[in-house]
Amino acid sequence: MSWVPADWALATTHLASDYVCCQFYAIVGVTPKVLPPPELDVVLMLGCSHLARILVNAYLNPVTINFDMTRYSEVLQKQERGVNSGHEEFLLTRYPPDCEIILECPAVVLDKFGLIMLWYLPRAIDAAIQNDMLSAMMMMSGLLGKSITHGTSPKEKWRTHESNFQISEHGLTSGCINLSPEWFLQAHPFQPEVLATLKSDNGVAYCRAMCRPVPLFAAALRVMHSGLYWGIIDNTTGAWAHGESPQRMGICIYQLSAIDVATGITPLHRDALSRAQWFDIMTSVGGYTIGANEDAKYWIEIAYNPGVMAGTSGRIVRHGGNWVNSDRVGWVWYMRDDIHEFVDVPRGDYSRYKSVVTDAMEFT
Repeated sequence: MSWVPADWALATTHLASDYVCCQFYAIVGVTPKVLPPPELDVVLMLGCSHLARILVNAYLNPVTINFDMTRYSEVLQKQERGVNSGHEEFLLTRYPPDCEIILECPAVVLDKFGLIMLWYLPRAIDAAIQNDMLSAMMMMSGLLGKSITHGTSPKEKWRTHESNFQISEHGLTSGCINLSPEWFLQAHPFQPEVLATLKSDNGVAYCRAMCRPVPLFAAALRVMHSGLYWGIIDNTTGAWAHGESPQRMGICIYQLSAIDVATGITPLHRDALSRAQWFDIMTSVGGYTIGANEDAKYWIEIAYNPGVMAGTSGRIVRHGGNWVNSDRVGWVWYMRDDIHEFVDVPRGDYSRYKSVVTDAMEFT
């Protein structure tokens, strides 16, 4: 197991992930029930218990499609962004979908060899954690407002382009920002740095505002893709050991990966800088009543309502979100390969359905 100092915020993430895993095993009948660790506050403990039940519901509802993730990944370009319509048409012609899937209940979507393409977890985030996410987002209103871009091509700057945002009905500030504790500066590609946002005077307050949502999302990853989870833990402790002070580590280590906080739509795209074997975690909260997130490659549509969590290969799965009838705030988690390369830690393989329980239990 990775060495994590007890006074780091990452220790809370470990406790939360252990508890969710143990609850997951107990519900599926692998191990006896356990008591929650007293170090977790009541709100986070209840959120973890709720998440474990949703993870089990998804695990017990596998959906297999006629598709080969490994072979498909081999035909993708090195930095496949998913915005080139001509190339996407070529991929659709070469790998035509054989069915249309609409998901409204928790489920795990598998390729024909049992590799996991998607964990779909509706209502995985309980109301209290959703409120924490909205409160944290409101603290960042100034940063969000400054992130909006104008005039440039929407295709090139779609994450922050004004055309992809709508005016809030409840005074929320639209925008998209990144909150990564490990980031390569453009002129210094071989030494990761804390993002300037987290080094600012408000950085500590931002991290504290996310002290419940972050462990919850990390705990979900521990079950969904344990290899990636442990790789990120090694990555995080290793990267900070190269230069950041223990105080800065303890402040910024709440995040396991980068987060985009946004209000608006998400055009169809791929995660160009990720790996096919890895998962992005997408979440959504807000006051809207119905939403949809779709993947044009497999014709998979999911109900993307408030409280949803989805883990998927952002490189293989071309994904996007539609307009909704009110405010929507999305937190997206992803990992960059250059960080793993810098720290020289294992990158993690595909997540396999038959190994979900055994892989997650390996370090428990």
